Amino acid sequence: MKLQIATPEDNAQLIELYKEFPVKGLVDLKVDRKQDFFAAYKTQTEDFKTYTLRDDEDKIHGMASFIFRDTYYENHQVRIATATDLRIRPNRQAILDWAHHFLPVIRNEINENETSSIFSIINLSDSNALNTFIRPRTMKRAMPRYHLYRRFHMVSLHGRYPWAPKPVPSIKIRTGSPATLDALIEYIVRRSQYRPFASVWDEASFHKKMARLKGLKLSDFLIAFDSLDNVIGCLAPWSAADIQDLIPLRYSLRGHNFRQFLKFFWLFGMTRRLAKPVVSTGIETPLQFRYLTHVFADNEDIFESLLYQAFENASPQEFLLYAHTDQDFRLLPPESWISASLPYALYSVVPPEREMPSFLHPSVSLNPEIEAYSVI
Repeated sequence: MKLQIATPEDNAQLIELYKEFPVKGLVDLKVDRKQDFFAAYKTQTEDFKTYTLRDDEDKIHGMASFIFRDTYYENHQVRIATATDLRIRPNRQAILDWAHHFLPVIRNEINENETSSIFSIINLSDSNALNTFIRPRTMKRAMPRYHLYRRFHMVSLHGRYPWAPKPVPSIKIRTGSPATLDALIEYIVRRSQYRPFASVWDEASFHKKMARLKGLKLSDFLIAFDSLDNVIGCLAPWSAADIQDLIPLRYSLRGHNFRQFLKFFWLFGMTRRLAKPVVSTGIETPLQFRYLTHVFADNEDIFESLLYQAFENASPQEFLLYAHTDQDFRLLPPESWISASLPYALYSVVPPEREMPSFLHPSVSLNPEIEAYSVI
């Protein structure tokens, strides 16, 4: 089999290949990239590359993508890459050929694109991914090393318990507008200094990030102000429905029980329901939700006030989804909310001849920026 870089002409084949590999967890999700397979990458950058593994008839048996981004780390810009969407059909020859190509591809991308680091996000519910990349293997295999950087969860918010406290009245939530734009950018830039590999470090990078999220407007931002009119938190709900659908194929026992729980309390107006699985209906019904982007809050009460407003603004069918690193206590899902979570981890991918990056040294003070829409 031969290794080739994908082009727009491969769009249809890549979309169909991607559908064959559901995201594992409490619910198995089929990801439908709709019309443009590469649109999901364009939400992060215009610089990406997809490798494909093809047979002699030009049929694609495997793929992997690299997303290259300029980020901000320790007071200067650094270029990083994210290795993502590795999908190999269960064909022995394809698996062996990809194992042969994987490490040379990693080395080539580091040198050719002058990236300081390559990262990869692993679904900790996917035993195949863990067995392939993370768990001990023979040192005779020429494979890159995966070093754990941070564990995090994809958190979904579906409703509030009846005893949930009301938002703190002294925290004022306003929508974004030209009058609040400068204060919003200044706040995000200031807070991003404490998030390694942040995507916003000045006004220009803020506008570029916002422009990449199709349909996101300034008025979608929710901004928290204190009594002195200082910005103390923000977030921006965003729907990726035009880019891809997440379709539940089947629920685990825990997932099924949670869906029934949401269905029951939906009758009392407390929760947002989950879509029925394909295995029970034969119909592909996508989940309806909004990603929370640009999430910052000075404390837990501010975060909960922002969540309350975002939930109220969403349609009655939509729940909220965001990424929460395990050590970021300000952004913990509030205990008064009905939530679920899926475990993930961010790894640094390093060729065996290279030393472990310095940012992997033990630290509990700074958590990297992880946007939920870049995970799934």
